[in-house]
Amino acid sequence: MTDERNALGALFAECWKDDALKQRLMSNPKEVLSERGFPVPDGVDIKVVENTDNSVNITIPAPPEDHGALSDADLMAAVGGVGGTNAKDYTADCYGTCYQPTCLYDKKC
Repeated sequence: MTDERNALGALFAECWKDDALKQRLMSNPKEVLSERGFPVPDGVDIKVVENTDNSVNITIPAPPEDHGALSDADLMAAVGGVGGTNAKDYTADCYGTCYQPTCLYDKKC
């Protein structure tokens, strides 16, 4: 998974330098991700948003399949949590809450 994270990080870095690439990623993420080795299965919708100094996006993960059978403590362990002291420092675990395309359909990051 480290290779995928590195590839996605490289794509983000390219987007910071190349506004046209960023606009393509935001308007047609499946195409750009597929070009970069992240094929997106049919039926999966990808939305790309950009955090700014004044706007932070938070993703609520889909619940685990057996969430009705889990205790509150089990659910908290499943979703991990956030860290840091301000919105720019927030990170999340890889139970479908990270920002990798693979998490959106197979949660193996």
